[in-house]
Amino acid sequence: MRYSALQNVTLNLPRLAYEAGGDNTRLFAKLGERIAIAAKAHREKRDFITRLLSHKASGPLTLLNMDLDGTPYLRMHRCTYLIGMVGMNELIQYHTGEELHGSVESMKFGLKVIAHMKLLADELSRKYDMRFVLEQTPAESTAYRFAKLDLKHFPEEALTVVKGNRGEGEVYYTNSTLFDVGAPMNPIERVQLEGRFHPLIEAGALTPPAESLADFVIKTFKNTKNDQIAFSPEFTSCRACGKVSRGLHEACLWCRSTEVDGITRITGYFTKISSWNKGKIGELKDRYRNQGWLAGRNA
Repeated sequence: MRYSALQNVTLNLPRLAYEAGGDNTRLFAKLGERIAIAAKAHREKRDFITRLLSHKASGPLTLLNMDLDGTPYLRMHRCTYLIGMVGMNELIQYHTGEELHGSVESMKFGLKVIAHMKLLADELSRKYDMRFVLEQTPAESTAYRFAKLDLKHFPEEALTVVKGNRGEGEVYYTNSTLFDVGAPMNPIERVQLEGRFHPLIEAGALTPPAESLADFVIKTFKNTKNDQIAFSPEFTSCRACGKVSRGLHEACLWCRSTEVDGITRITGYFTKISSWNKGKIGELKDRYRNQGWLAGRNA
């Protein structure tokens, strides 16, 4: 409670691929430039907070300056500074011609990119005596925003890899280092492969399988490198009768009213779909649901 991650700066990975134009050397140079900018943003945030804390009881952060045990409540020397990423899948797709899950080679290249990011973060940590760590950015709005910006500024390049329904404006990039949500993959294989990134991402990494059983959870943590897995059940809430049913439906299963709203937690917590941005709605529509695998496991 007395230290925290003060800031998260997220990198738009697909844009690096557009700017690199297929050149590996240029890609990794661009990656270094962006991480250096992220570190600069973190240093400025740290310095700003430190200046505010220097005012002690007369400043705006009085609560964080409490020192009943001899040290300030907020221990700045223990804070971490997060460097997140969005669109690893689209970076790989544009740079290599295959999506992240498409081949062993594309997967290896993705791991090489993340390993290089961790190396740079570790070097900057030593240089500035700060703890820079990689994080899988939740990206509820960032994946949508980055995709929209790139369709504006890099339209020819972005059109080849951006996900979602462009006609409806429901565009997005794949979150962090995850695979394409619409890829028809066996959940076990997805967990095993996505989990290879987790040891390099210290601030937390997540694999979101859509279905599972208890033995699947146990095997995941015993036999893969995953730090976390998430389950995202879907519900339909009826505004007419107030009842909730399992699954997403266009009409209430109880009273047949079409005055309904979907609820799910793929944004990281349970929310109503009506509150989502267009990019997240596009991702929901694209998500692959392996009902056959679930039925087989329950048989």
